[in-house]
Amino acid sequence: MVRRKGRRRTFRASHKRKLNRRVCAVGLVLIGAIILFYFFWPRFEYVSVKGGVAIVDSFYSSTPQFTQEAISFLEAKGIEVDVHKDEDVTVELYRRLSRYDYRLIVLRVHAGVLGREGPTAPTFLFTNEPYTTGSHWIEQMSGQVLSGVIDPDNPGEKPVFTVGPLFVAMSMEGNFNDSIIMLSSCLGLYTDQLAEVFMQKGAKAFISWDEKVGLAHTDEACILLLQALLEEGMTIEEAVEKVMTEVGPDPTHGGKLRYYPNEAGSLKLKP
Repeated sequence: MVRRKGRRRTFRASHKRKLNRRVCAVGLVLIGAIILFYFFWPRFEYVSVKGGVAIVDSFYSSTPQFTQEAISFLEAKGIEVDVHKDEDVTVELYRRLSRYDYRLIVLRVHAGVLGREGPTAPTFLFTNEPYTTGSHWIEQMSGQVLSGVIDPDNPGEKPVFTVGPLFVAMSMEGNFNDSIIMLSSCLGLYTDQLAEVFMQKGAKAFISWDEKVGLAHTDEACILLLQALLEEGMTIEEAVEKVMTEVGPDPTHGGKLRYYPNEAGSLKLKP
């Protein structure tokens, strides 16, 4: 009988090559999975609010409940809160606001579209500072501040100063250093103009309504938003969606809560 030498060795070599090919294939799949994970798996960026929170409340004397509830909630988490209220809400407060290094700023102030009509009209933030022609005249001449009334249908209402996007860009001092701005008011995101200049001034995200909204409605929404962000650990996108699901658009004017820019949706706030 004649033996066929080398047959077993050939079989083993062939088996080894097949095994090596399988190992290489598995390795390539794992490398591909790692690449996909790295580039496409959601990664969250955290903004710590331990540095402090500011609440700017023009309506405190008439309806203090929102700010009192917000203070209790935030301080229970060890977060320091500064409140600027009523007559403290002036042009000069807005000018200095970016210097204080707040990590989260809640603006509970009236806001409105002033200056011109149409879909590109800028949104202005109202103060409680009575309007006079002789004050802030440089800002008046350059269109940074205007006079405004909360209720145009009330002939007896006296005008106050308002500050617009040009004021944020040209006259606000300092830098917001990645802070979050919540404008709990009408028309903050009617256009992106106001939000964009806050971004240029160093803010990380801007959250507000795209149409008119009632004070009680936005108060309820803002408290829920704070809880979703700081207690439930949601991203801004998730928290805004939760608010819109549970509180919904303004029942009278249809205003919806939005955030800007789009990439801010993945941000999380860390107490």
